[in-house]
Amino acid sequence: MKISPTAALPFVAWVAPRPGLRGSPEVAPSDVLVSKIAARPGVTCDWFTQPVDHNDKAGTLGTWDQQYCVNREWWAGPGSPVVLMTPGEVPMVGSVSPGRGYTFVDNTTMVGAYAEAIGAATVVLEHRYFGSSSPFDGFDSDTLQFLNMEQAAADIVNFANNIAFPFDTNKTSVASKAPWVYWGASYSATLGSWIERFHPGAFHAFHLSSAIVEANANNWYYYDTIRQGIDAYRNDTAGGAGCSSALNAVIEFVDSILLAPIRNETTVEALKQFFGTTFPIEDDDFAYSIATPFRYWQETQGYLDILKMCDAVVRQDTKPLEDATLGTVPGVVQNYAAYFVRKFRDSTCTYFDVRGQEDPLWCLNTHDYLNPYIEARTIGNPWRTWFWFLCNEPIASWTTGAPKDHLTLVSRKIDSKYFLAQCEMHFPTQNGQAYGSAVGKTPDSLNKQTGGWLRNATRVIYTTGEFDPWRSTTMSSQIRPGGPLQSSDNVAVFLIKNAEHADDSFTARGLASSGVTINPYVQEVQDKSIAIMKKWIGEYKAPKTAAV
Repeated sequence: MKISPTAALPFVAWVAPRPGLRGSPEVAPSDVLVSKIAARPGVTCDWFTQPVDHNDKAGTLGTWDQQYCVNREWWAGPGSPVVLMTPGEVPMVGSVSPGRGYTFVDNTTMVGAYAEAIGAATVVLEHRYFGSSSPFDGFDSDTLQFLNMEQAAADIVNFANNIAFPFDTNKTSVASKAPWVYWGASYSATLGSWIERFHPGAFHAFHLSSAIVEANANNWYYYDTIRQGIDAYRNDTAGGAGCSSALNAVIEFVDSILLAPIRNETTVEALKQFFGTTFPIEDDDFAYSIATPFRYWQETQGYLDILKMCDAVVRQDTKPLEDATLGTVPGVVQNYAAYFVRKFRDSTCTYFDVRGQEDPLWCLNTHDYLNPYIEARTIGNPWRTWFWFLCNEPIASWTTGAPKDHLTLVSRKIDSKYFLAQCEMHFPTQNGQAYGSAVGKTPDSLNKQTGGWLRNATRVIYTTGEFDPWRSTTMSSQIRPGGPLQSSDNVAVFLIKNAEHADDSFTARGLASSGVTINPYVQEVQDKSIAIMKKWIGEYKAPKTAAV
């Protein structure tokens, strides 16, 4: 069973289906969500009023209501700590509903584990523009202008400084009077790094799991880290006759046709049909579709799906096929195509299939303005608002094929231009407003603003899985100048052996409820992190003006 630390962790435009979020991700009516969660002892859900624009001091743009849930189970009384997380780029219902066997308000996750250890309340705060917490109902370039990390960070700081919990109406535990801990995974960890940098002191300490701190417009390392993980788990020799070499051979065959100096339309169409495409699809969309299997890797235990696929691909009993149009089709290409059609093709768009589209790859038609995926511009469409984020900031880190001189798991037809073209398709200029990448923002300018890999930090725990596809963008990146960041008195850095994306999100108890045994290296890092956090909380000194 695959579970996701924030119900949705990727920084790519589309992902494989995720548990609990299939079809159109419905926005749960507030009364339904609140009644469902608040029925649990100690947990209440409510709304907090935020300004549309935190820079609009006159308040001319108005306000909106942000949804949150809080658990007081371990809160030790007035002045006690608070541990907060935001699910980031998805509605919060998946993070607080106990239906999956874990929630981020109890100790099935690290948020609750920290709270239990330090006597804190736990809070899940929905991100602006996701779920029910949106200033607008329609999402175009003009209404999305206030969806950026500056505003999202300001939301969280404003909440922490001003919330009156039902069990603490005197505000003895607001962030100016008590130590608050921010926990985040993936994008929400990246957001936490912004809060730490641009709102120093607002939170006392941070745990940032798989935080992208260095944006990269051409992040071919994403799939290459998966390739390294495949080699390690299968005990294959890098560049040898193992699975990653076989997968590279598949892509070399595909690209010999897609990237041929002289395009042969008949051969290209035959290739697409060989991989089970039944409707017209452009070359880049086709290349992206057959990369679907690898996007399972960053789901908890999703790597097992890839290892099973490897077993099928490297079978030696499939003889080369002589095809009148494609020529000689190697056995590994046949095996991959058959496995893709059988296990992954029909799931590629299931997550987005809100209109009963016949074509199993319908959502990947990124060249058609009338594609329902592009047309859906209303509240309850988290993939649209998330893609705006990638185009606007730009966090980007587009996941692309590897350079020609390097093994690759995906087609080199997938490049940064492929994703940037979608930005324009989704978000044409509206009322003079455009997304950031269209007006000069770049990953380099973002890194300059944030400090990227070379930023300083105070009381931050950075965790990254050894085979996390996003590792190259984190503080444990092998390509970071000077090498991976090392721990110091104020910063703890953990690279977790045999772990993937944000695997330290769930405790042993939370994983057990899903029938998953915790990685012992994850457990070790969690225990060390709790000890460090207890030490940091013990060092907290409330401002003298905060006395009540």
